[in-house]
Amino acid sequence: MIRHFLFAMSVLTGTAALAAPLRMVLLENHMPLSDDKRINVETRILPKLQQIALPDLQIEPKLLSNARAWELLRQNSNYCALNKVHTPEREQFLYFAKLPTSVYPPLQLLSTRPFSDQPINLTALLKQRPELKIGVAAGRSYNAEIDALIKQYPQQFFVRSGDDAAENLALMLGKQRLDAVIEFAAIVRASLKKQGISQPVFGQTLQGVSLSRGYIVCNKSPLGLQLIRLLDQKMQDRQYQADLVRYHREFFGEADYALIHADLMRYFPQQ
Repeated sequence: MIRHFLFAMSVLTGTAALAAPLRMVLLENHMPLSDDKRINVETRILPKLQQIALPDLQIEPKLLSNARAWELLRQNSNYCALNKVHTPEREQFLYFAKLPTSVYPPLQLLSTRPFSDQPINLTALLKQRPELKIGVAAGRSYNAEIDALIKQYPQQFFVRSGDDAAENLALMLGKQRLDAVIEFAAIVRASLKKQGISQPVFGQTLQGVSLSRGYIVCNKSPLGLQLIRLLDQKMQDRQYQADLVRYHREFFGEADYALIHADLMRYFPQQ
């Protein structure tokens, strides 16, 4: 009798162990807040990701500073992060999901006074206007050329760190403490609106800057590969993809959405 009981318990325990979901710690630099502090594509898509991942994968969001997130991504095999731009350097220690979770229009040079009605050559502008102070976020990859210019002209860039760097830079621009910021127009305008600042903002195209995509990334380890492959499967869900496209359409204005629509359809053609 006892032998049968122990055998039954071992079978049940083994079955439960097999059914236990994998656990992913998903790092993010902001948290979906009830006061609508920053309702962008990522904050809206996170609950959907958690929903479609079950029952095979349990996603545990974790709010960290950008610098700390990069540190832990390198150290922990089950750590992943939301909304990271692909670069060859990052591919050395990260696995990237096949599908993006966000597509953003090209970064712009945003200012309270227009610099030009033509696309701006940022290198030439920095040389011509050495007094300019342009806001950028610490630990962020813009593109290879802009990243190099930030290092080359440190006196002309104000580098803001912290979880709300983009929002704080927008606020400094609205109060004219900066001459310009490099950011997505929709984020700056949404941040100023949230703060009740009605200062007009001019968005100027930067030469050589294209749209950007944010991906989920995972630690480059056997477990990280297992997590990212499972997530790739889950993200094929049709309703998830339809919601993702809808969130982009609702967040961006008509003009900005027109710039990313074709790219979204390339990744999510059925939507």
